[in-house]
Amino acid sequence: MADAHGKINNLKTKMLPPLLMMLGGAVALVMCLIRHVSFLKMLVVLLISFFCFAIIGTIIKVVVDRFNMQNSYEDYLQEAGNFSDDGDLMEKN
Repeated sequence: MADAHGKINNLKTKMLPPLLMMLGGAVALVMCLIRHVSFLKMLVVLLISFFCFAIIGTIIKVVVDRFNMQNSYEDYLQEAGNFSDDGDLMEKN
């Protein structure tokens, strides 16, 4: 997607928060099973770990997206020849 400044976010970071959340939850589950934690305490630990890792994943996603959006792709688009100077798509003749 291009924003108003002609910059493109071509990274697929949408799945980063859920992936990190599931990975953190899996580690927490294994640790609970190794320590023989009761079922109710295990559910509480998993809920808290899912919440924390979802927040961490969202923060990482925002940072990666902002860093990627700072890169300018105007040179690449002009070399491709499909875009004008203002970033609009030019039709081929």
